[in-house]
Amino acid sequence: MCIRDRGCTESDVYAETGFPIVESVLEGYNGAILAYGETGSGKTHTMHGAAAGEQGIMPRSFHHIFDAVESEPDREFLVKVSYLVICNEQIHDLLAEDARPSPLRVREDPDTGVYVKDLTQIVVNSAAQMEQAM
Repeated sequence: MCIRDRGCTESDVYAETGFPIVESVLEGYNGAILAYGETGSGKTHTMHGAAAGEQGIMPRSFHHIFDAVESEPDREFLVKVSYLVICNEQIHDLLAEDARPSPLRVREDPDTGVYVKDLTQIVVNSAAQMEQAM
């Protein structure tokens, strides 16, 4: 958990929270970065960044992932992106082209691990494509 005062930068937040999680993902582990709090507490700013300012955790993570992919040209990577929000105990797919009438459910498979059933996944080839999907 990372709680910061007003003087910290988005770079500080990413270095402490996002960077180690993305590094673990690049090593093959599952990872998730969550922003939790009441309305107006800065979740969107932390995750996305300012419109005309410093990047938030999401764009920094995208660039971190693709910098790692590009640094290993002899390896093959498949990068997929999903985007969800949990609000009032309901999971909402933010990449779905249509509003899903039935609620999405968290499931666990012994071979693939924890996942959200029917969550949209988009294959991307660059940080720019990831940002565009969001």
